[in-house]
This record gives sequence, C-alpha cells and structure tokens, in this order.
Amino acid sequence: MSKEAEIRVCKNKKCQKVLPAGYKHKYCEACRNKHAETAKNVLKGLGAGAATVASVAVVVVTGGKINPKK
Repeated sequence: MSKEAEIRVCKNKKCQKVLPAGYKHKYCEACRNKHAETAKNVLKGLGAGAATVASVAVVVVTGGKINPKK
C-alpha cells in the first residue's frame, strides 16, 4: 500500500473517525478541541488553587494584622 492510499483514523480509542488525506494531526478536530478544553480547565483550577494558597500565606505571614475595614 502506498502512503496516499493508507486510511488514517483518529488515535482516540473511543473516536476512530477517518481522517482526511493530508491531515497533519494524529487526532480529529473534535478530539483536539476536547483535549484543549480539558487542559484549559486544569490550568484554571491550578490558578485558583495558587491564588488561595498565596492569600493564606499572606494572612499567615502578616499575622492577620491586615484590616480592610480601616
């Protein structure tokens, strides 16, 4: 079989869509979008966790002496 006649499918085990000839990625567009969305959500969660840890660290370092009501 030549390289052009070879049928390529998405590498996602649950998807297995046939990829068009000349498509340069291993995964179909839908699977790539799902992966990007998952990565974005993980980064958002890590950012929120880091912000929480930073705010707790500020409170611990200052001994709770910061009073926003003043």
